Amino acid sequence: MLQFIFTKTERYPGLEVEHNQFQRNVQTLIVNFKYRGFWRTILGVLAIICAKVGLPVLEEYRFFKQNRRESGLDTDGIVELDELDIPDGMRSSASRYEAASDFEFRHVLEKLHIDYPAYNFIDYGSGKGAIHAAAARYPFKSVSGVELSGEMHQIALRNIETVKQQDRVRAASLTSVHGDATSYALPPCPHVIYVFNAFGADVLQAVLDGISADLADVREPIYFLYNNPMHHKLLDMNPDYTKLWNAFGGKWMVFAKMK
Repeated sequence: MLQFIFTKTERYPGLEVEHNQFQRNVQTLIVNFKYRGFWRTILGVLAIICAKVGLPVLEEYRFFKQNRRESGLDTDGIVELDELDIPDGMRSSASRYEAASDFEFRHVLEKLHIDYPAYNFIDYGSGKGAIHAAAARYPFKSVSGVELSGEMHQIALRNIETVKQQDRVRAASLTSVHGDATSYALPPCPHVIYVFNAFGADVLQAVLDGISADLADVREPIYFLYNNPMHHKLLDMNPDYTKLWNAFGGKWMVFAKMK
């Protein structure tokens, strides 16, 4: 039992970082109780169990269906790399779209205990906009996403309009940009940066180089929230970054860049 608890594995080799899945599942359950509430979480767990044993009941309480029904956003699912409309020359450094958990994100973000109005938030490889829609719940100076796929970007724009109509935006501005993460310029102010394994090591290194250049004069900490950190060694070996903690069994890593 102890060997299982402390063993790092990945369910999807090549697509998911090795992490302690037992620890992740426990923390995910706790976070669901925190944001979803007791009964909706219990129903969601029962729905998963029913699906695994082949019982056609409680299907509407599956977590992803709860999310879509309650948020009104089109953010769930997986879009494989060959289905994404991105330039052929960039495919070798791109990753598939996979929905991220806004509850995991909110838990990690809130642990920073930052002054939100002093910070910009940027999501590199923002897909359908689930995470920067979640970030807009907080009073950031601005919330932006950068997405290479035109189709994903258009979905993100629709989702942004939805959260605005629902009056759930506390950030001073909320935008999605269709473009290349390596050429996106950041204004020289404090940032919280989020990446969900959106690209390969070569593009991540170019993004890190751009961050260093654009934010060279910023004296406040720059936070880097890395979800599914397949290429975390680039930050581990970078003397400008300090790892603050792991979350969800190592499925998330949080770094800070100090002046």
